[in-house]
Amino acid sequence: MNNFKLKSQAVFAFFLLAISMSVFGGDFRSDGNWWLSLPKNVRLVYVAGFFDGKEIGHNFSTWKYMTPNANKAEQAGVNQARQSYSEYSQKYSHNVTADQLVDGLDSFYSDYRNRRIQLSSGVWLVLNGIAGTPDDELNKMIENWRKNSTD
Repeated sequence: MNNFKLKSQAVFAFFLLAISMSVFGGDFRSDGNWWLSLPKNVRLVYVAGFFDGKEIGHNFSTWKYMTPNANKAEQAGVNQARQSYSEYSQKYSHNVTADQLVDGLDSFYSDYRNRRIQLSSGVWLVLNGIAGTPDDELNKMIENWRKNSTD
C-alpha cells in the first residue's frame, strides 16, 4: 500500500471515528460490536494506527527520563520498562501483520460472547493467541475479560 493511500485511509478512519463518537455520544464503546461495523479498509488502518501508537506510546513513556538531567533511579526504571517493552514486542507482535491482526480480531469478535470486550483488550487477547498462548490459558483469559466487560 503506498504512503498516500495509507494516509488518506488514516484520515478517513479518523473522521469515521469522530462521526461515530458524535452519533453515539456518551454511549460509544470501541468494542467488538463497533469493530464489526467498520469496513475492512478502516479496520486495516485502525490496526496500522495501533502499531504506530504502540511505538509512540512507548517513546512518550521513556523520552523524559532518557535525558542527561534524569537521575540514575529514573533511568534504571526506564531501562527496565524498555526491556519489558522489547520482550513483549518480540513475543507478541514481532512479524505480526496488520492483515493477520485484523483477521484475528474478526474471528475473535465473530463469537457473540466477545462483542462487549473493548478493542484494546481484544487486541491483547488475539496477540496472545498468535503468540501461542496455550488454549486453556487463553480461554481463561477470554472468560475473565467477558465477565469484566458487561458495563
